[in-house]
Amino acid sequence: MKNWFTGHLNIGKKITIYGRNAMQWGVTIHTKKYGYVCFRLPFRCFGRWYPLYLYFSPNATPWASTFMIGRKHDSTDWALSRVRRQRLGHNFYYDSEFDENGNYETLRRINDGIL
Repeated sequence: MKNWFTGHLNIGKKITIYGRNAMQWGVTIHTKKYGYVCFRLPFRCFGRWYPLYLYFSPNATPWASTFMIGRKHDSTDWALSRVRRQRLGHNFYYDSEFDENGNYETLRRINDGIL
């Protein structure tokens, strides 16, 4: 039972369920409007309970999230998600090399506390 579902399961091209691993029973769903909708399932992992979260992010990471519920995940990302949504909108495009809109630079400045 110790190694039960330690990987991930893809359901189609848009849904991924992560098991008993570093994602701690996380789920990502890719949408056109919000980017990735990410949340944690309410299961114990590694013998303990991890806080639940829900966030929307263009790249499925909390540091780029534009909506977040669950302050215990990371209070800084929770606070900055409102600023990111206001400045960049949901599912903004960014790429560090080919960013014509300047979204990557804006994201870095928001996360560094400059904006």
